[in-house]
Amino acid sequence: MDKEAKPLLLAWAVLMALLAASAGTAFVPLGWVNTALGLVIALAKAIVVALVFMRLRRAPALLRIAAVVGAVTMLVLFGLSATDYATRSVLPAVWQQPATVPARAGSN
Repeated sequence: MDKEAKPLLLAWAVLMALLAASAGTAFVPLGWVNTALGLVIALAKAIVVALVFMRLRRAPALLRIAAVVGAVTMLVLFGLSATDYATRSVLPAVWQQPATVPARAGSN
C-alpha cells in the first residue's frame, strides 16, 4: 500500500464508522442524549477532516493558529447565543378569538 494512501484510507474508515454511529443513534430513543451524542460525533468528524484532509498536523504554525482562532471564535459565538437564549423570558402572544366572517352572496 502506498505510504500517502494509508492515512486517507484510515480517515475514510473512521468517517464511515462515525457515520454508522450517527445513523445508529437516530434509531435509539435516548431523549436529549441523542442531541449531545450527535454533537460529539459531529465534532469527532470535524477533527478527523481538519487533521487529515486539511493537513493541519503538518501545517505551518500560522495556519494552525488561524484554525484555532476560528474554532474559538465559533465557540464564543455559540456561547453568546446560548446565553441570549437562556436569559430570555417567554412572552406568550395574546390569544384572540378568531372572527367569524359571513359568507358573501353568490359564493359557494
